[in-house]
Amino acid sequence: MKIYIGLRQDTQGVLWLEKAPQPPRRVVTVATACQRLRRTRRQVYRLMQAGRLGPIEKLLGEWLLDEMAVERLARTPLSAQPLPGRLQPLLPEYEPKALNAGKDNVLIISRVLEGGGRGDVRWLLKRYSRQVIRRVIEEEGSRLLSPQSRKLWSLVFKATPRPLAAWRHADPWRAAQS
Repeated sequence: MKIYIGLRQDTQGVLWLEKAPQPPRRVVTVATACQRLRRTRRQVYRLMQAGRLGPIEKLLGEWLLDEMAVERLARTPLSAQPLPGRLQPLLPEYEPKALNAGKDNVLIISRVLEGGGRGDVRWLLKRYSRQVIRRVIEEEGSRLLSPQSRKLWSLVFKATPRPLAAWRHADPWRAAQS
C-alpha cells in the first residue's frame, strides 16, 4: 500500500499538505506557529502535548500544524492571564487578581501608555501586538488618554485616534449662563 503525501507552497507562501484520499489542507510549521502565537517553540510543543494544538503530520523533521487551529488559538485569550506586580500602581482602584490581561486589554493598555515607565511599555509590547495597541489608541485613545499621551503614542504607533464626540467638548456651565 502506497500513501502519497505532498507539501506544496502557493504564490502567497501558504503551505498545503496533500494526502491521497483527503483534500489539500492549509498547514503551518512550528516556527510559523511560534510567530503567530507569540510563543516559544517549547510553549508550542507543550500546547501540542496538551492537545490544544494537534499536529497533522511530521515531514522532514518538522511538525506541520493545521493553520485554522493556530489562528483560532491566537485569537482566544488564555484563561488566567495575571498582570505583573509592577503594574499595580497604575491600577490602584482595581484588585490585581481580578484583572485579566486578555479580557481587560483596553484598560491595561491605556493605563500603561498614560503612566507607565520604559519597563512597563516593554512588557506591553511583548504582551500585545502592535495592531491591538494601535486599535486601542484609535478607538479609545481620545477618551482614555490625555492629549499629550495621545499625541505621543499616535506618532509612535502611526495611529489616528477618533475625534471626541461633540458633547464631550461642550461646557455645560457656559450653556446654563446664556
